[in-house]
Amino acid sequence: MSRPTPTSLAALSSLGLAAGCAIGPIAPVWADEAELAPVTVTASRAPVRLDHATGQIEVVTREEIEARNPGRLTDILNLLPGVFTSPGKGMLQPSPGFALRGMPDDRRTLVLVDGLPLNDGYSGSSSLGGLSPDLVDQAEVLYGPMSSLYGGNAMGGVINFVTRMPTKTEFKLRAGYGNPFEAGKAPEGVRKVFGSAGTRLDNGLSLLITANWAATDGYKSDWVTSTANTNGARYMTGKDGKPGYLYGKKGDNTWDEDGAAIKLEQRLSDGSRWRLGWQRQRYDYGYDRSPETYLRKPGGLPDYGSTPSLFAGGNGGFERNLFHAGFDTDLGIGRLNVLASYNNVVSNYYVTPTGNVSGGAGRISDSPAQSASLDAYWTAPLGRHVLTTGVALRRDDADNKDYSLSNWTNPGSKTSLYAQASGRTTLIAAYAQDEWSITDRLTAQLGARYDYWKNEDGSIRTPGWPAASQINADYASRSASALSPKAGLAFKASDSLSLRASAGSAFRAPSIYDLYRTTRVTYNIMANPELKPEKVRTWEVGADWKPWQGGEAKLTYFENDLRDLVYVRGSSGTRYRDNLERAESRGVTVSLAQRFSVAGFDSRAFASVTYTDSAVKENSHAPASVGKQLTFLPKKQATVGLETRRGAWTLATSGRYASKQYATDDNSDVATNVYGVYDAYFVVDAKVAYRIDRNVSVSLAIDNLTNRDYFSLYPATGRSWFAAVALDY
Repeated sequence: MSRPTPTSLAALSSLGLAAGCAIGPIAPVWADEAELAPVTVTASRAPVRLDHATGQIEVVTREEIEARNPGRLTDILNLLPGVFTSPGKGMLQPSPGFALRGMPDDRRTLVLVDGLPLNDGYSGSSSLGGLSPDLVDQAEVLYGPMSSLYGGNAMGGVINFVTRMPTKTEFKLRAGYGNPFEAGKAPEGVRKVFGSAGTRLDNGLSLLITANWAATDGYKSDWVTSTANTNGARYMTGKDGKPGYLYGKKGDNTWDEDGAAIKLEQRLSDGSRWRLGWQRQRYDYGYDRSPETYLRKPGGLPDYGSTPSLFAGGNGGFERNLFHAGFDTDLGIGRLNVLASYNNVVSNYYVTPTGNVSGGAGRISDSPAQSASLDAYWTAPLGRHVLTTGVALRRDDADNKDYSLSNWTNPGSKTSLYAQASGRTTLIAAYAQDEWSITDRLTAQLGARYDYWKNEDGSIRTPGWPAASQINADYASRSASALSPKAGLAFKASDSLSLRASAGSAFRAPSIYDLYRTTRVTYNIMANPELKPEKVRTWEVGADWKPWQGGEAKLTYFENDLRDLVYVRGSSGTRYRDNLERAESRGVTVSLAQRFSVAGFDSRAFASVTYTDSAVKENSHAPASVGKQLTFLPKKQATVGLETRRGAWTLATSGRYASKQYATDDNSDVATNVYGVYDAYFVVDAKVAYRIDRNVSVSLAIDNLTNRDYFSLYPATGRSWFAAVALDY
């Protein structure tokens, strides 16, 4: 057999990482790396050959990441088939905003870093600000329901960002600066620094320390709009296509983030391995005090209208500490893996001004949350079978509090409690999976997981609301259970063609945010303590074909039958969280890639197309939504790109397309190219890098090369450049 590709070696190396879902190597995998076929490490919690995988899997290598200019962690994925990442306002975007192959909302995809879940215990979302793309050595995407192994939040699939451990003493430094070509069109004064230092001692102990920081002076990304005309307002089309008016813009939206991590790992003489780690991420955003208003008083003086707080941008921020400990060792004929983690969201806050542009009253909302988890499983080869059995525990606590502020520019000026929402959820699970090599070419996968979910200590308090609408309630404990089976087949028809098929189901329990968080800002969103868990049944068939040297084609057809999706109903002053009875999404992904060498240029060309037909099928709460496209899910996506290297030079360019998305359940936001909508777009990025010597390289990246104007709720970032230097010792 041939030597493994860089992708397979990267996947192999991730088996030895701290955390990694507590994945431990099975002895034969390490016996002779030169004889191995490519493997992936998260599909079945044991090494499995990619050509034996029963579902679609994509891997992004470090080489591919370095060829581009990812501004945030999700940008690593935005050229993959079936992955949609909302552009938003670039690095200023607090939420990850992605969807995975017909499954809307990031809360329905499990996001891991080295196997550690980032989905928090409050909303189930995965805040990624403060995590630098320079941390990532490889990204793995597993499409389709993975609740049979991973439980809730894995309805759409699993994304694992894999970092690395050093094999020798090393030091790395990355630093860069960037700006838009046209002032005000993209984040200005972008500064980034990343550093890491690590070593591996003679006794097998590896240590890695990383730190990163990034900041920008921002741009005016938040506009002030209304349906009412007043003196100086500029006419614009509203989101629904009806007349609207632009009053002005809030001040420049600024951003500052940092992160740090310490990882230790040691492989002992008996083959056992322990690992410990700590990771911190933090970001803060705000708005400078220079709002722009088009409104005018009599005589022409600037005016902020009857609600000046609309022009005021409140600050916000997030801070998390993530601790983990793991151990794996041989036990009997198999290997035992144990991973414990504690995810402490210290602060997750935002300020809502209700006074004027320079100060006055306001409110602050903070949602600290804690998640503790324990996962233990045993994997054993039994002839042609690889059996995995395990148990998992997780407990989430969250306590959201809103306080009134005497001065919204000072988050410390709290007065009285305005509202509170708190609760606790517990998950207990047991799972098993069998990877059966029926023949050398035919592999079957059978698995199931049983989850018991319990919610308790639910509470809503709204003492700051008007007396007639106040809520003061405690809610009885609730529980539910789910069985999540999955089955699949992979057939290696020839050395160049692999066929696969799989079917399964998954679930997601409603979060504490869904159940108890009632908000009152410009409109009300009412909590619903009676929400049911979401469920999905899905199946897919696909083929992976390597017709000639360096060429690869992948085709997948998928269908998702979604039940009881949690969503926000309505677009008026009061909106409600409900279970949407039934929806469907079905589609196809096609991807092509070719590696070639011409005139000394080593190149990789790639392209992909994703088509997703989604629709609401049953919704008694909002009949107008039936037949409409699911929110935040484009129907069409496409990518195309080229990466080429010659000598010390590297050049990469790529384009990505997404059709229009809707934010309302009745798809009434039909307008295009106006604030508040999600436009179709085609964006081209490019990067050139030059390695001065073996230790130093420089690069220049240009994002949105064609300066495409479009909106992703906010005015999306225009053409900008970023120059960087990298040191590796």
